[in-house]
Amino acid sequence: MTRTSKRRSARQRSLEEVLAERLRSRAVEDAKFRARQAQGKLRRFVTATFRKEEVIEKLALRRGECNRCGACCEILFKCPFLKKQTDGTTSCGIYEDRPNQCRLFPMEQRDLAEVRGTCSFYFIEKPVKLEKAS
Repeated sequence: MTRTSKRRSARQRSLEEVLAERLRSRAVEDAKFRARQAQGKLRRFVTATFRKEEVIEKLALRRGECNRCGACCEILFKCPFLKKQTDGTTSCGIYEDRPNQCRLFPMEQRDLAEVRGTCSFYFIEKPVKLEKAS
């Protein structure tokens, strides 16, 4: 092997090693993201089921309305009741009977970090109190 081919081989190996490291890093980041999603699903279930006053306080800070992107229905796995329309929107096959954690999503700002989509909900810092008109 010539000196040039050895250098080229070393560069190629190093490129392959770099790519392999990036793939491992991406896999680790994806696993961390999935773990956050799983923790969020469990947190939302417990909150919606057992902490109703807390939910009311949190929802007082939520603004916006659903744009039907369906991202919340694909956290961890695609919901079997999610129906995708030809215009790009989605709908729920059990909309009237859907679970509370689905009805109330997102309950707080950190829930929005779990969706890979363009959720149109947002949260304000504190509720606005309206004064009486004189």
